[in-house]
Parts: sequence; structure tokens; C-alpha cells
Amino acid sequence: MIARKGLHGAAALVVATLATASIADARCASRFYVGESEGIFATTTGIAARSDWRGQVSENIGSNFALWSRAINKSTRCTRREGGGRWFCRARAVPCSD
Repeated sequence: MIARKGLHGAAALVVATLATASIADARCASRFYVGESEGIFATTTGIAARSDWRGQVSENIGSNFALWSRAINKSTRCTRREGGGRWFCRARAVPCSD
């Protein structure tokens, strides 16, 4: 199990490196921004967390950085609250402009 996680981590590093290289000409923020949401369904809650991320980025550094597709080091993680309750999702990424 540990070996698998190591392989997945190495693959993620390669993918992140390639993604970063492909937008080398873009300007990127110096830090991660985070968006959060809570809801009934994981999929829509993840979408809402990315929307919150866009709002945080727009408010802090401008709308030209607020496209999730241009961001680097992106992750959206969703977990279910104890007892099978609502989903909580956190979207985290470094925003980049064109």
C-alpha cells in the first residue's frame, strides 16, 4: 500500500511539473488560495468550493487570475461529515493570469 502511494505521489509530481512548464509564460500568484463549501452532494459541493475559490481570488488579486483552468497545483478534496451528514469540500490552487 505504501509503495502505491509513493508511485501516485511521483506521478502527481511529474504531472504538476508538466502543467507548470506549459504555462511558464503566465504570471502566477505567490501563494495558494482556498475556497470552501458544504452541501448534500459531493459533486455540486466541489463545484461550489471552486466557485468560492474564484471569488476569493477575484476579491484579493483580480478577476484576471480567477480562472480555475489556468491555476497550478490544483486540488479539490471532499469529505463527508461524521454520521453520513453533509459533504465539506476545499478547493486549493495557485492562481495564474493569462
